[in-house]
Amino acid sequence: MNRMLVGIGLTAALVVGVSACGDDDKSSSSKDPITITDTWARTSPMNAANGAAYMTIVSSAADTLMSASVEPSVAAKVELHETVAVEGSPTESTGMTESTAMPGATTPAGGGAMEMRPVDSIALEAGTPLVLMPGGYHIMLLDLVNPLTTGSTIALTLNFEKAGAMTITVPVSDEAP
Repeated sequence: MNRMLVGIGLTAALVVGVSACGDDDKSSSSKDPITITDTWARTSPMNAANGAAYMTIVSSAADTLMSASVEPSVAAKVELHETVAVEGSPTESTGMTESTAMPGATTPAGGGAMEMRPVDSIALEAGTPLVLMPGGYHIMLLDLVNPLTTGSTIALTLNFEKAGAMTITVPVSDEAP
């Protein structure tokens, strides 16, 4: 009888031990891993009231960039923006071409006017890089407290719908890395 109880006890311990080593991790974080690379903010002229930050964001699962923020000592307000063709512009019918001045940036193919406008959010597709760049989506820093100077950095917090808040350090530069 004692051997039988010992055998049952060992079997129970083995089952508990094996199930604890399983790969079904229900305790893992609900946040999706986000990778952010190629961060930079453009140097601003001394009289510029606004600045912009750029980067590449990759999420392992679908997510949404909801907003961004900086310390009040950097800018009064931060908005997500996109650059679009002005309605009625020749660009609407001719499309966009890649700019030779900034790889990945777009310029009007037919010389049409472009404008920046705020967006509520920016969708991220799983595994697909979202490139924030001049001429496309970007982060606007409005009412700068001081000009953005080459060699300095700013702390920028990005708020994602699923992954939550991420604070990154953005170097200020005259051109993309």
